[in-house]
Order: sequence, then structure tokens, then C-alpha cells
Amino acid sequence: MAFVDKTVEIRADVRRAYGLWTAFEDYPKFMALVERLDVFEEGRLHWVAVLDEQVVEWDADLVERVADERITWYSLDGRERGQVRFEKIDAGNTRVHYQLEYDPAIWPGSPDTVGHWMRRRVESDLETFKQLVEADA
Repeated sequence: MAFVDKTVEIRADVRRAYGLWTAFEDYPKFMALVERLDVFEEGRLHWVAVLDEQVVEWDADLVERVADERITWYSLDGRERGQVRFEKIDAGNTRVHYQLEYDPAIWPGSPDTVGHWMRRRVESDLETFKQLVEADA
């Protein structure tokens, strides 16, 4: 398994940041590789992503949701598991910490290519999320 870990500070209260992150249908607005995210039943997500012009689909279960604190998931096929934590810095600022563990062998492409996608996924998506949250604050 490989690992990506990134933190960003956002000028918004923790409730707002957590609320926008858990609006799953809006993931394509800030996740560059995600084409669509469907919620099929409570806690089950179906992901559709485009990686290097290849469509990849998988299902994941939300295994932990603690309001305004964290969300944890794992994919059913073992390709990834992750957690996003939300930490209140003060009334108007939040620290968002995104950790993603993934199996490069399950993703299409070479391990180097997959590693690049995953780093981009975490770093770029967090930065875009920050811009989205702060623009609406």
C-alpha cells in the first residue's frame, strides 16, 4: 500500500467545511479526477473517475462519520481507504487533514503514474476545496 497525507487551512468555520465535504454529489466540483459520485444507500458510494482517459469505477463504504470532525471510508475492492479530519482552529478557520492509503496494483497504469494521480488527487482537490469553501463563505 502507498500513502498520501496532506493538510490545508481554510478560512471558514468547521461546520461549513464538513458540510461541503459531505455533500457527496458535489465532489466533481473540487475533485479533478471524479466524473460522478453516487450515493446508493446509506453509507455506500459509487465512484466514477477518469484517469489518463480511462474510466475507473468502484464502490466504497463510509465506515465512520463524526459530524464536524471526520469521515472515514474504504473501497470494497481494496483499492483505497482514507480519512478526512476537520479541526476547528478558531471560530472562522478550519484545518482539513486528508489521508489516503491506496494499492497501486489495483489502479490502471504504472505505480509511478498511479502515485502521481493520487498525490494530485489529494493536493489539488484540497486546494480546490479550499477555494470553493472560501468563495462561498
